[in-house]
Amino acid sequence: MQIGEKKKLKKNLTINFFFILIFFFLLPSVEGTVFNFHFKWDNDGLAASRSANLEYKDAKKAYAKLAASARLRRYRKNWIKVIDRFRKVYLSHPDDPEIAPKVLFMMARCYSGLYGYSRRLSDIQEAVERYQVLVERFPLSRLADDALYEIGQIYKMTGRPSSAISAWKRILRDYPNGSHARLARQKLLKMGVNPSAVKQASRATSNQANKPKIRSIPVKNGKGKVAIIKDIRYWSDKDYTRVVIYASRPVSIKQGELPADRKRRLPKRFYLDLSPAYKKIGLPEYIKIDNGLLRSVRAAQFKPKTVRVVFDLAKTEKTKVFYLRDPFRIVTDAFGAHYAKKKCVVKPAVKKAESKKGPIKYPQGKLSLAQQLGLCVRTIVVDPGHGGKDPGARGRRGTREKDVVLQISKRLARILKKELNCKVIMTRRSDRYLPLTQRTAIANAYKADLFVSIHANAAPTRRLRGIETYFLNFALDEDAMRVAARENATSKKRIGELKSILNDILKNSKVNESSRLAKKVQYNLIRTLKRRYKNVRNLGVKQAPFFVLIGARMPSILVETSFISNPEEERRLRSPAYQDAIARGIAKGIIQYIEETQLAYRN
Repeated sequence: MQIGEKKKLKKNLTINFFFILIFFFLLPSVEGTVFNFHFKWDNDGLAASRSANLEYKDAKKAYAKLAASARLRRYRKNWIKVIDRFRKVYLSHPDDPEIAPKVLFMMARCYSGLYGYSRRLSDIQEAVERYQVLVERFPLSRLADDALYEIGQIYKMTGRPSSAISAWKRILRDYPNGSHARLARQKLLKMGVNPSAVKQASRATSNQANKPKIRSIPVKNGKGKVAIIKDIRYWSDKDYTRVVIYASRPVSIKQGELPADRKRRLPKRFYLDLSPAYKKIGLPEYIKIDNGLLRSVRAAQFKPKTVRVVFDLAKTEKTKVFYLRDPFRIVTDAFGAHYAKKKCVVKPAVKKAESKKGPIKYPQGKLSLAQQLGLCVRTIVVDPGHGGKDPGARGRRGTREKDVVLQISKRLARILKKELNCKVIMTRRSDRYLPLTQRTAIANAYKADLFVSIHANAAPTRRLRGIETYFLNFALDEDAMRVAARENATSKKRIGELKSILNDILKNSKVNESSRLAKKVQYNLIRTLKRRYKNVRNLGVKQAPFFVLIGARMPSILVETSFISNPEEERRLRSPAYQDAIARGIAKGIIQYIEETQLAYRN
């Protein structure tokens, strides 16, 4: 190229560059906004990513310091401090596909290291839990197969070889080209398993099979206020398990279901997403149940303001989820296939059905379902109200409801055992506290045929007196609402909010049978007391939403024996003779209910 041509080309390039600058400068304001918006958005994304990286590096430095010092590693508090550093990063960036898996992996590694010093099984289970969350939430992460490999190592170390084999097989099935595939093959060969027999899973099919079915449970809660998930408890028997989640305030509940995935060896699961909520520090993230119905319950901070509770199902036939207030609790009942009882054979003769006036007359016309089937009573649960730190109502002379009802319940249990020769379970036999949800859980676990809760009434005025029997339903009058609010330790306003869940619960409750049992008990109780005492007032059979009756799978009633706030009735309640008369009256009502059920079937 000649010198003249070079000068000409340079001049043209200068002119073109000048026009390009003018073009960008004169762009319309809207276009300028678009460019600025994209530039700003990219900067925000980079800033968030940079922040997550810095926080993660700081936590890694704390871990490196701990790992390098034998003195620091000896103390549990030092491990927990580092774990909390990683936890804060995860809660700040739970959806970051790069940082969140790393943080989960490091938390698991810390718990595994802590186990080496503490030898607490809870620590090693925490490690497994973090690895599992990593795999479930970030299956495409490069650390997913690393997590599965570590899970296998832990299971082998703790004496669960079959679980270890499952974890390593999953690496070959889901991550055949991963960094730990070769190590997984070697482990399987040492365990006597042929790795070539493991088929690779179709990720598309697996994802489709595990698509959750979501159902929301409406809850009225204060907007913007975050709850703390404080505790998870369970009560269990062969065909029944109740799990109760305690929260500091109401939360929104979303229930999701996941079918079993045979290829990935995952059981059928369902989960509850609770929001807005934080998981309490120290709350176990893994609760082993292994009773044939539920394998385990797992809780984790799934998102910054969402706690996910996962139920690993075994032979669960049916689940029921509802909530209660004051304190706010989410109750989950799991039932086995054999929970429902079979029809029993009625004996040829029922001697106690006869009296001097002839056979007992049972209601004519349409019979109840229990009467049609001739269902018999094998087990009765007697529930003395209150107990322990909950004294119940108090009389002016210092009489405590919890003491009086315990004595009445013990007498009632003895009479029922003698007269019916059936199994009688008491929810408490001493002065100990029982949550309301545990009382019906005991009845459900024992597959009880009847549930009878014993209480003493109270009112602001000392003039009120009398006896009344309740069954579960929505209250129809102000007095019933007052009594339910007192026994539930809540307000009448809160009781009103129960209507939405009661409508669903009552579809499966024995409302008609509970009503019939309540009428028999009330009639015989009043009749028995009037024979020996004056001024016995019959307040009748009523219905109200008592928490203690919610979730019971059998006819259930609550008996308010007398007003402990009334001076005369308080004096009577302190008397062993009066307590015995109450117990005999209730027992007569139960016996009459049973006899009429069987007689209706015979005739």
